[in-house]
Amino acid sequence: MKRYLLLSAVGLFLANTALAQQAMLTQVSGQVSVAGKDGTRAAVAFLKLETGEKLTLPADGRVQLVYFGNGRQEIWAGAGQIEIAGLEGRSPALKPEVKQLPPLVVNQLAKTPAAGQQGKAGMILVRSLENPDAVDHLDKQYEDLKRASSAEDTTPEVFLLSGLIELKEVARAKELLQKLSDKPAYKQVVEHFTPMVNR
Repeated sequence: MKRYLLLSAVGLFLANTALAQQAMLTQVSGQVSVAGKDGTRAAVAFLKLETGEKLTLPADGRVQLVYFGNGRQEIWAGAGQIEIAGLEGRSPALKPEVKQLPPLVVNQLAKTPAAGQQGKAGMILVRSLENPDAVDHLDKQYEDLKRASSAEDTTPEVFLLSGLIELKEVARAKELLQKLSDKPAYKQVVEHFTPMVNR
């Protein structure tokens, strides 16, 4: 009975967390800000967003975000404001480019620690998957996602790095980060994941 109550409590906590954190910024360029119940702050890559928060983009601003509830990926560019709704962004002036991500990819992205949490205790995922072919499966999903993504989209690498760290494939994650370190487009990705593999 105690075990059942504990599992129920954990499930409820995770459900509430998922409901609160509706989306994650995967790319940010320009002086973008986000306003919510805690005030206004700079928007950065891997910041997780809650319903009702609003992004403000300057003329040269661009953001890419993924919604956990339905796998909707949006790219917004240009001056304007975007409100985070449950399953999509809303803006009176801007229209996004939209892409649908597979559920497996979205689930892995949701496990990625938010900006500023890479080094906090308990934030690095070290659960081993029982499937011995998990790494091969991860690689195949990455290749499929990479083929379906634009050249400037860093989502495939975020997916792969998050999965490698979860599977304790730290050496491979470090190798990938080293390869990406000389590519300016991946600067935010490298900065976010490097603390996780150097602990």
